[in-house]
Amino acid sequence: MEESEQTFSQRLTEEIEYNGMKKSEFARKVGLSLGTLNMYLYRDTIPAADVAVKMAAALNTTTEYLVTGKMPKKRSDWQKAEILSIVDNLGQNQLKCFLEIARSYQCAIGN
Repeated sequence: MEESEQTFSQRLTEEIEYNGMKKSEFARKVGLSLGTLNMYLYRDTIPAADVAVKMAAALNTTTEYLVTGKMPKKRSDWQKAEILSIVDNLGQNQLKCFLEIARSYQCAIGN
């Protein structure tokens, strides 16, 4: 895995900008006050695990990358992590629909 020399706050700032979000929009999406988000951005404070997971999901990245700067070597590893993050946030009915779609896709491509 590649490791970044950046701090958590630098990676978080970069990812928010990369995703074209305003800080207020990101804070709302993750369920934080703007003041709390600013603490993470400007005091280089690392959030609790549950908050870091929500942040990573909102930014379509991995928690490991945000917290440590380590990125999977393979693009497919990152994509799998993103799928897992999405699935973790689905309700029971949404999960059933997701599985139906995935299974239909798998049948359509012959695997």
